[in-house]
Amino acid sequence: MNLDLLSLQTAASVVIVVSAVMYLLDTLMLKDGLPGRLWASAYLAGTFSALCYLGWLLLPDVFLTIALGNGAFVAATGFIWLGCVAFNRRSVRIPALIVVAVGLIVVVAALAAGPDGGDWAGAVALFLGNAALAVAGAVETRRGAIRRRWSSTGLTLVLGIEAVWFVVRTVVFLSVGPDSELFRTVFDTRVSSLLTITLVIAAVVVTSALRANESALRGPGTAKSLSVDADGVLFRESFEATMTIVCARAESADEGVGLIGVRIDDLRRVAVAFGPDEADSIAGEFRASVRRHAPTMALVGEVDAAGVAVAFTTTATTDVRRIARILHERVVADLARLGPSVVPVVGTGMALTADHGFDAAALIARADEAAAQAAVTGAQPFGVV
Repeated sequence: MNLDLLSLQTAASVVIVVSAVMYLLDTLMLKDGLPGRLWASAYLAGTFSALCYLGWLLLPDVFLTIALGNGAFVAATGFIWLGCVAFNRRSVRIPALIVVAVGLIVVVAALAAGPDGGDWAGAVALFLGNAALAVAGAVETRRGAIRRRWSSTGLTLVLGIEAVWFVVRTVVFLSVGPDSELFRTVFDTRVSSLLTITLVIAAVVVTSALRANESALRGPGTAKSLSVDADGVLFRESFEATMTIVCARAESADEGVGLIGVRIDDLRRVAVAFGPDEADSIAGEFRASVRRHAPTMALVGEVDAAGVAVAFTTTATTDVRRIARILHERVVADLARLGPSVVPVVGTGMALTADHGFDAAALIARADEAAAQAAVTGAQPFGVV
């Protein structure tokens, strides 16, 4: 069965429109955070792009439609990247400016070709712009909070395939031209439409799973859904959210909060020298040991794979130095009893609201920095830094 270009473009448009509508309905029902809204914007941009391309097929004399379609297509990829950046709690300001700049370049390139530009007006700018933003998005899915979600691997694959497709398409377009047998067989708009259908469906499934995770953590209104691992250690997002609440309550009650950061320095070198199984065993025992020996009512949360933080309220009589020293000694003893080929250096650092204020993120960062420094130098301060 042979499908003409209009049929394939119509099918791609239907898939994009249906996906966008479903995603937008979920967005409204879940009262989504910024990542979900940005991903919804990606599907809106994709819908607009599909409609523009249909308009170009029906009215080929209106060359403005292909320029707008190209710009919207690039914007869709850019919004996927921006959603990943927002999921990682990073500022989207500079990435957003990059997306706008790339979109404008793509639109201007198509307009510059004029009415005689045909189907491939501004094609090189479109291909390279999509490839660049897809690479940025794929890299973003491999860092920060989104990397720890198993479903992000699917988004990495989607964006990676898109990037490779457009890079190879550009090379073939420039080397043999769009009228060549190779380009028409493998890289023509018909093939692109089929690929778009597949990738859009995959992207909707993945971003829906990621958004559900992010929405569950954020919760409706002021509610929070906390996540812990098997050892009872709060995941980073849950720990930061809880710390924010604790710090606000402590400040209003004129109480203090102490934070002890504990970090192992050479876990990566252990993995290289003795294998990942040895490193995983040490990391698991490290997290369990910190949780086991932390004060009973303390919050214990991860900073990253090699760092854990312990938070608790303090009074004028709380000996934070003693708590840190005992915690350090017991964690080191537990790791030594594990019998690994090498016992990693354990660094301890502390931060108090009396010295660093009640900003939860700043307290966590300060305690972790001090712990990292102690792990590198081996000098344990056991005092407020």
